[in-house]
Amino acid sequence: MRHASNRTVGSVDQSTALSGWRPQTAEDSVLAALLSIGRLMRQRMDDDQLDLGTFRLMHCLRCQGPIRATDLAALIGLDTSTISRHVQQLERSGLVDRSPDPLDRRAHLVEISGPGRAVLDQGLARRRTALIQRFEGWPRDEIVTLERLLTKFVSDIDTASDIDTASDIDTGSTTSELEQE
Repeated sequence: MRHASNRTVGSVDQSTALSGWRPQTAEDSVLAALLSIGRLMRQRMDDDQLDLGTFRLMHCLRCQGPIRATDLAALIGLDTSTISRHVQQLERSGLVDRSPDPLDRRAHLVEISGPGRAVLDQGLARRRTALIQRFEGWPRDEIVTLERLLTKFVSDIDTASDIDTASDIDTGSTTSELEQE
């Protein structure tokens, strides 16, 4: 499987090959591919204004809308204190807004601001450009197939995470969304 990347040797990334580890199964190959994709998405790009952790937090805020910091921490899988520090820094920078929670005036909701949305959009555009460059030479149908399979995979991960999270929280109910269908 050799595409427009000169870092690919067979189906193994050069950094994987140089470490001496070779995938033995399809799952190993998927793991190696995901690590390479993650490396591409995590790398600092020219003019990035957000570090990786903040980038992920901002993306979650954009997708979720106004949310309590405690809920954001649970969603991202970080401590509330870590999220609170990030939120304070982002608020000082004007990239997020905090407002009282209408359901509990002691709590606050955090949401991405207009300038925050612009900074996030710029970071996403740079990463989209990096992906498009890596897809040079790929037939469109292969890109569409990859998108479909990755979307299915992420959906399965999210569903499993939702079930794991629900089982960690004692709500008095043990019926998952899957069992209700």
